[in-house]
Amino acid sequence: MLRGERVSALGTRFGKVSFLRPLGRRRDAAGRGVADLPVDRELGLCAGFSVGLVMAVTRLCAQLAFGQARGTFRYFHEWTPSSRAVLRMVDSVGDPARPFLEDLPAPLGDGDVLVIEVDARGAPMIGPAEHQLRKASRKKLRGSTRRHHRRQLKRARAKPRRKSGEKSNNAKGAFVAVLYTLRRTANGREGPINKRLIATFESHEALFIWLRREAIKRGYGVKPCLFLADGSDHIWRLQKEYLPLAESCIDWFHVIEKMWDAGQAFHRPGSLALRLWVGRIKKLLRNGRVRTVIRELTAALRSTPKTGPGNKGKRKRLADAIRYLTAHRHRMRYDSLRARDLVIGTGAAEGAVRNLVELRLDGPGMRWGRDRAERVLLLRCVLLSGLWDEFSAHVARAPALKLRASPLPARPYEATPRREAA
Repeated sequence: MLRGERVSALGTRFGKVSFLRPLGRRRDAAGRGVADLPVDRELGLCAGFSVGLVMAVTRLCAQLAFGQARGTFRYFHEWTPSSRAVLRMVDSVGDPARPFLEDLPAPLGDGDVLVIEVDARGAPMIGPAEHQLRKASRKKLRGSTRRHHRRQLKRARAKPRRKSGEKSNNAKGAFVAVLYTLRRTANGREGPINKRLIATFESHEALFIWLRREAIKRGYGVKPCLFLADGSDHIWRLQKEYLPLAESCIDWFHVIEKMWDAGQAFHRPGSLALRLWVGRIKKLLRNGRVRTVIRELTAALRSTPKTGPGNKGKRKRLADAIRYLTAHRHRMRYDSLRARDLVIGTGAAEGAVRNLVELRLDGPGMRWGRDRAERVLLLRCVLLSGLWDEFSAHVARAPALKLRASPLPARPYEATPRREAA
């Protein structure tokens, strides 16, 4: 039954307002008991905030660092939720982001060729030792100034000098896939059409399991499918397992980078001779003459003495290029792909990892816990795929959004030191 009223401050995009509404209690409840707020439930309010405010703040946090997001919101609305409340919003709204992406139907008006590109980019994670130090540093040392406190913390966090090949920022890779289609027109193929991004920090295999479901929605197995990636053996192994029907192509720009590196074995870096040599190799590769390039590099390797100043590095450059071309020769059908007006470079994936991961998750001084990093990554997938309005409507239609009682605790991650190849 309705018994009494409650007054509290409600956070909205128009500021904090005093909100008076009736209070429901069980008929047999004695004293204060458990209360119910039927108006809050009907309006979908969550923890003293309107859903519109929660989604607006979360969108800003998907675009900007948390402090910048709060400052931007304050500039336009003359108030802002607390830092703790903002983290609770991001954690709570991030929960339904992946189910929303997975349940999306295939977009309308797709083209006749499906293109899939995969890449990865690391984001800095907080390690176990740094996590313990940050927890301990919240209490200022007694009797010290802020300046001396910061100095003591810096000494406590001093790290040993890194060994050769070790990662500098304890990065965890975010695995990203881009799906789009190309449509045939009178003037050639146009695209990308209906570009969507999916990503996860979990693993490459977890991405490919999700990617296969999305590819089937878009016509994999029915329409022609082209798969592009760089030279990662792990990616190509998973492509063969999960997307075996796709035509494979290794990124053109990675191949040309290898050729620039190999050309420095017999031409001075930055010289005209090197530019002319690379230009000639490009023309051979574009015309499908990969074997000719391999024979030329093999002849150069055989003619380079094993001893002599700088010869060890020259031979290594040439041997690496030969191994690379030989391993991916069947993925370099650039002449056939260009004749069909298909893409040969992973420009969409390169742009995706930069916009999705680097611009938001790899800022100066950032150290992420794994759970919140995954949520922000998925929210950015929604945002950069142009689906934020649909996602907001999905959250509004679902049962009332409830904010977590407290922000997710940071789950540390410790990267395995990367060793140099023998």
